[in-house]
Amino acid sequence: MRRLPPLNALQVFEVVARHRSFTRAAEHLCLTQGAISRQILALEDYYKFPLFIRGMKGLTLTAEGEMLLPTVRESFGRIEEVSSRLTRQRTDVALKVPTCVMRWMLPRIMSFQGGHPDLQLQITTTWQHDVDFQLEPFDAAIVYGSSPGADVHAIPLFDEQLTPVCTAELLRDTPVTDVDDLARVMLLHPTRDHRDWKMWLGRAGASGVDANLGLSFDTLDLATNAAMQGFGVAIGDRTLVSEDVAARRLVLPFDTFVETGSRYYFVYPDCVADQPKMKVLSEWIAANRM
Repeated sequence: MRRLPPLNALQVFEVVARHRSFTRAAEHLCLTQGAISRQILALEDYYKFPLFIRGMKGLTLTAEGEMLLPTVRESFGRIEEVSSRLTRQRTDVALKVPTCVMRWMLPRIMSFQGGHPDLQLQITTTWQHDVDFQLEPFDAAIVYGSSPGADVHAIPLFDEQLTPVCTAELLRDTPVTDVDDLARVMLLHPTRDHRDWKMWLGRAGASGVDANLGLSFDTLDLATNAAMQGFGVAIGDRTLVSEDVAARRLVLPFDTFVETGSRYYFVYPDCVADQPKMKVLSEWIAANRM
């Protein structure tokens, strides 16, 4: 069996290729320029072809170097990801959560943590609504869509139900008693294509409201925050705003709810399904999702 190329040299090769300079690679790796050069020469000796073209303006990759680089980067990335999983404490659970879900999720996280102080949840918030467990270092995630995705264990949390949300103060200043009254307030959109407001207004039978008008945001969370500050009426999810409605930070001016067909799920991959920490968390989520 042919021996593998020197792994230290491959790591040096990736850094040199990234910086296109022996000097900057040496600074990055806290090595001398001579040590960097020797590692690259050792790798070129192994492959029996040059990896870089040395020119007056710096380094450029040869055709063979260009072919090697993506595989080296992917391999070290996978090693780093797997190592992160293996070295993480057995009692830690790395959880990826969309920012818009945190209002609903935070009280549940605190309740779980209070009952299970031996398990530590590491929460990473993101604007993304999906997860790739092959590439991302998470034990579990909350995702959103018409399905939870393939090759995961999934616990349905709740269906998306759209409805307008705003502050009570805004309604006192600008009464909104009929759907067409929404033409007199600022519409706050969680997407740039305004699809959520268009869907709700269509179902509610609004004829005098232009869904193309208003202020657009990148996330549902940003639009909801703007509504909470009294800037207008956002289109929100009934479940996600339930804590704010209960605390009277927001009100629901209408009782019309539109189901979009999408749903929020708690998901985790096969590789952690049998771990005690994941069994505890998933069973708790299933019993306390609403």
